[in-house]
This record gives sequence, C-alpha cells and structure tokens, in this order.
Amino acid sequence: MTWVFRLFMTFMGLAFLLGLVVALGLYIVWATLRWLLTGRKPQVVMVWQQFSAMRKNFGQGGFRGQTAPGSEEAWGRAQTRSFGDQVVDVEVREVVEDAPRLPPERRG
Repeated sequence: MTWVFRLFMTFMGLAFLLGLVVALGLYIVWATLRWLLTGRKPQVVMVWQQFSAMRKNFGQGGFRGQTAPGSEEAWGRAQTRSFGDQVVDVEVREVVEDAPRLPPERRG
C-alpha cells in the first residue's frame, strides 16, 4: 500500500513540475511577443540588467562614481555624480506687496 502512495505522490510532483514548465514557457512567449510589438522590455530583463549593473559597479570599488542615467556628455564620456551636491527643494523669497502683477483673465 505504501508503494501506491509513493507512486501517486511521484506523479503529482511530476504534474506540478510540468505545470510550472508550461507556465514559464507561456510567459516567455507572451513577454517576447509583447517586447517585439510594443518595445517594452519584460520586467525580468529590466531587473537582470539592473542587477548586472550593480554587480559591475560594486566590483569597481563600491557604488561611488556611479553615473546618472542619460548623463552622457557630447564627447561620449559619462559624467560622474557628485554625492556632495545639495538638492534645494524649496527656495525662500520675500513677498513684496507692490510687485507688478498680471491682469486677471477675462472669461467670455
């Protein structure tokens, strides 16, 4: 009786594994067709590219000296980001009461 249970569980495991392989194959076909038709890369490809870039940058001495995406100079060299730069979120200015203003819009 034990061998029947083992045989049944073996077939169940194989069916589950076959289902996973079929689902993965269908996803690959769907993602490839969508990539070809729309030009949007699948998320798996995007994550793998980011992982590879992080691994490459880490192998070159950590994350210092990363380049911002799209920060290529005219000469083809990438600009390095300076992590000491400050980002100004809000700039404070004095409000003057007698400042010239635009005339109100007339809706008609």
